[in-house]
Amino acid sequence: MAKKKSKNPVGRPKFEVNEEVLQRTEKLMAQGLTREQCARALGISVATFYVYQAENSEFSEAIKRGEALGIEEVTNALFENATLERDNTAIIFYLKNRAGWVDKQEHKVETENRVTLDLTRIGVNELAAIERAFEQSHLGSGQSGEVPQIIEGVYESSVADD
Repeated sequence: MAKKKSKNPVGRPKFEVNEEVLQRTEKLMAQGLTREQCARALGISVATFYVYQAENSEFSEAIKRGEALGIEEVTNALFENATLERDNTAIIFYLKNRAGWVDKQEHKVETENRVTLDLTRIGVNELAAIERAFEQSHLGSGQSGEVPQIIEGVYESSVADD
C-alpha cells in the first residue's frame, strides 16, 4: 500500500533564505533585536539561525547591514537631539560616550588630628608654663571664651622638679 501525501504536512516548513527573508532579517536586526530574538521572529531555532549565518553569506551580510543601520539611525537621532534640539541629556550622554567625559565626584574627608604628649618627664612648673602660654595664645577662641582643655591629666610627682 502506497502512502498518500498529506495536504497538511507536520512540522515547520523548510526555512529558505530568499529576498523576503533577507529584508526581514535586516529590518529586525536594525530594530535592535538580538540574534536569538531575530531567529524566533523568523520562526526558526537559534541553532538554525547560526548555521545559516555561517553558511550563507547573503544572510550573514543582511544581519551585519541591519545592525549597522540600527546603530546609524540611533546615533543620528542622538546627534540631532544633542545639536539641533539642544537636549541636555543627549548632550551629556554623547560627551560621556564619545568624548570620554566623566562625572566629577568629590569626596570630602574629615579627619580628627589628635596629638598625645608624654608629659611624664616634664615638671609641674613646665606644665604650668605650657598651660599659661596656651591660654594667652587662645584667649577667647571658644564661643564662651573658655580655653579648651589640652592637658587631660596633670602630672603629679612627689619628687621635686629638676
